Amino acid sequence: MEGYGRMENVAKGDAGIGVVYSPMIWSDVEAITRQFDETWGHYAPFGNDKKLSMLLSYHFVLHYIEPATRGEIAHKNGQFMGVVLSRVVGQPVMFGNVAQEMAKIDERLNSTPAGHRALADLELGFEIERRMERQTDINDKAPAEVELFLVSSASRGHGVGGQLWSRTMDYFERSHAPAFYLHTDSDCDVSFYDRHGMKRIAEREEQRHPDDGRDPQMAPSKMYIYAGVPGRVKQTVA
Repeated sequence: MEGYGRMENVAKGDAGIGVVYSPMIWSDVEAITRQFDETWGHYAPFGNDKKLSMLLSYHFVLHYIEPATRGEIAHKNGQFMGVVLSRVVGQPVMFGNVAQEMAKIDERLNSTPAGHRALADLELGFEIERRMERQTDINDKAPAEVELFLVSSASRGHGVGGQLWSRTMDYFERSHAPAFYLHTDSDCDVSFYDRHGMKRIAEREEQRHPDDGRDPQMAPSKMYIYAGVPGRVKQTVA
């Protein structure tokens, strides 16, 4: 998948006129990171430190890209509108250079006390997610995962979220994945997953785990795992 060329699909229907869906290429990482930071990058302990916020967002995005076997971007007139990163067990990852890029970002984060503290908290959060996976045995039940589902405010009214979602379900079905899952938290609109036929199979409330050591100013109040069957979930998309 690495490269600069694109194979594009133009959306059909009035709401989606002019929206183009393309396989992700490496140069999309910058736009994904900017949107991620705009959506979720307001880390309370660091006030207005935009540079640190962007580095943390870049780490998050690379974390989601590293295992991904598919990425699809929505854009219109050159403007980023959304992305889904997903993976299916046994399929090749999109990019082989993510670990090296993440090491560079982590070195920059660890160069300051605030960055070091933030990175340690992020890594603890990812470990908690892995614990939740082990507790539910979800990786034994679902060979597919949505790593990142992100749409911009500019995408509203264009059906971008629904299109990206439906196309990802098509990918899972083509890959013969009987089930999939995703991680999310109370900072996201989890009602989207409820409306689209997914089941909440795990819930973790931060205040009930004070001994885990997470920074309460960074940690979401609740963390969830949702799971679903691709064909059934796709039927709920208008």
